[in-house]
Amino acid sequence: MVHVFVDNSNIWIEGKKIAGRRSNPSVPSNRLYRIDYGRLLDHVRDGRTLAEPPQLYGSEPPPNDSVWRVIESQGFDVQVFKRNVFNREKGVDMKMGLDIGRLLFSSPEPSTIAIVAGDGDFLPVVEMAHEREWRLEVWYWSHAANELRAAADRFEELDAVVYSIGFDARI
Repeated sequence: MVHVFVDNSNIWIEGKKIAGRRSNPSVPSNRLYRIDYGRLLDHVRDGRTLAEPPQLYGSEPPPNDSVWRVIESQGFDVQVFKRNVFNREKGVDMKMGLDIGRLLFSSPEPSTIAIVAGDGDFLPVVEMAHEREWRLEVWYWSHAANELRAAADRFEELDAVVYSIGFDARI
């Protein structure tokens, strides 16, 4: 059984950079790259059963954008945050970390948590999981924070599957 937590902005923004460089090393970003959340979830599940609906955290899209409804239809529990006055995302990492912490202390049996994020801010979550005898995996691009990669029980690099878990919106 696996519990899945995804930082949407983190995986998508950095995925655009990987996709851009994959098509042409001098291209800094493919602005048309999109994540296919169903394929991403299948990849992270890796044949395992989900312990609960996967959690996805991200910024509020424009009112006419249907992205969250589509993602919810693929089984995700979506948590949306407003951007601040500087158009920056605030609270996503903290909420995701708190939700993981809540799981660690409320579940009677240790299990596996897979986070799809590469930010070093998640290092305390990894340490807490280990203290509670949980297994914690990180699924992210090759440039994940080194300390997060090293602390995880399993680190899976997504660069090689960038177009298996996503696509170019032009196509």
